[in-house]
Amino acid sequence: MKKQYIMLFILQVSTFCLYAQKADTTAILSLKNKIFAADSASFAAYQFARKKAFFSSTIPDGFNTLSIGHQFSKGGYTPLQSAGKIKDNYLTTEGKSTLAGIALWGAFSYHRIAEDSTRWAHQTRNNPSSPYYYGSAANVNYQRTVYQLNATAERNMLGNNLPIAIGIDYRIGDHYSTNDPRGTLKDYQLNLQGSLGYRLSEQLKAGLGIRYGYGEEATNVAYKNPDKVSNLEYLDFITHVISGYNTEGEKALGRDFRNDMSRFGFDAYLSYQGNNFGTLRFNGYYLEEKQEFVNRIEDAKTGEHLNDYTLKTYNFDLMWQKKMQGSNLVVTFNYLNTDGADFKYPAKANNYLYNHNLWAAKAFLNRPGKTSYNYILGLTKDGEERQDGLTGNLLGYNRLKVNAGIGFNKRLKGEQSWGVHAEGIYSISLNDRFNVPQGNETVFARMVIYNDYLYYTSNFFGGSVAADYNFPTYKKIQTGIRLGFSYMDALKFKTLDRTVISTPGNNRFSTNLSLNLYF
Repeated sequence: MKKQYIMLFILQVSTFCLYAQKADTTAILSLKNKIFAADSASFAAYQFARKKAFFSSTIPDGFNTLSIGHQFSKGGYTPLQSAGKIKDNYLTTEGKSTLAGIALWGAFSYHRIAEDSTRWAHQTRNNPSSPYYYGSAANVNYQRTVYQLNATAERNMLGNNLPIAIGIDYRIGDHYSTNDPRGTLKDYQLNLQGSLGYRLSEQLKAGLGIRYGYGEEATNVAYKNPDKVSNLEYLDFITHVISGYNTEGEKALGRDFRNDMSRFGFDAYLSYQGNNFGTLRFNGYYLEEKQEFVNRIEDAKTGEHLNDYTLKTYNFDLMWQKKMQGSNLVVTFNYLNTDGADFKYPAKANNYLYNHNLWAAKAFLNRPGKTSYNYILGLTKDGEERQDGLTGNLLGYNRLKVNAGIGFNKRLKGEQSWGVHAEGIYSISLNDRFNVPQGNETVFARMVIYNDYLYYTSNFFGGSVAADYNFPTYKKIQTGIRLGFSYMDALKFKTLDRTVISTPGNNRFSTNLSLNLYF
């Protein structure tokens, strides 16, 4: 499987390079691509269009990038099930070209991740609301390898009045911990998308689409030292079943299950383009995902099936882009709501409820020139709620975040440039819901739920700064080196009149160093 991804990656990069050479034998195209990426408004429009069906009018032809980098994060200001320290080595490439009237966009990414100090989470990180997984109080170190391939093709037919698009999204992951309890997890996800549009007028275009996907996550937990399986001297190493939002019990035997997933949904598209108004684009989708948690080793009590889980997601994106007086303005709005409900087979009833809700508005302004300036302003309201029916455990929160940023990019002689971007963020807790009956307190509640309540209901501020230097290489490629830092600091924690085993730290720091090619 890895060989296939390597071949796909080589083929994609080769195609982009060959296309760039045929389209422009000078460094003009690569310089245009770098200027495009440095324009916060244009790049925001690009991020809006990527992975969507009708992308060709938003993404410039011949825009191709490749990045190799390392990201390091450390600090205790996280949810408990996150890692205390993360190292991520990555390689990504993406771009667009047009062949025989077909617009093609593709992306490939490879991540090699090392997590230090992960607790209560033998998980792939791809299914965070899962109602069934294994965990233990001991710190484990996880190694993760994740490949992802995305591709979309768009063709305009009948005099550009009938756009058709198809897309594919394929991910494969391999995860394992290097110390007891030794989790081994493998996952793959395949998603397909087909869309058909129609041009209603010169300015207005609409379309509909369907989505279908499936995948699997397989989990196994084993021990190199059998004394740690169920020994009172090694309580932290005992593997528990987390079912719903609480521990169901110890799992001494048969620590092996898989999660079979299937998805189906619908898309809607609308775009309007007027000379004075600018460009308005709307994308929305509804997606229903079904997950079946199945015993690999059939249990006498539960049989083959452990849990069924259904996720229903509504997502709406709106973007307005306007060029005025030499400036480029992009405003985006996003609404996302996900509801989850399970069916627990041992209880023969629904036990776990999940909700995630997000509203976000962002504005990006670019003032071009020999020295171009970028301005960013954003407002986000996000919330989440988890509820366990058998125990009564409940944790819900809503937060409001405000962020603002400013940056510049200065062009130098010899097609060189350098730039700096700084951004600040402030988050305040709006409200919360909390209930853990003291008669049902478990180690999971005292470590995970209490820690996460303190984390999600805290106020914090943070900031980031990044600088990059770009120069031409091999006559046709713009090469850039980028270094960035970010920091979060907790301002205020709520008090909790409970026995809390673990509390979040006060800060978290991350840094990123990358080599970026535009060709």
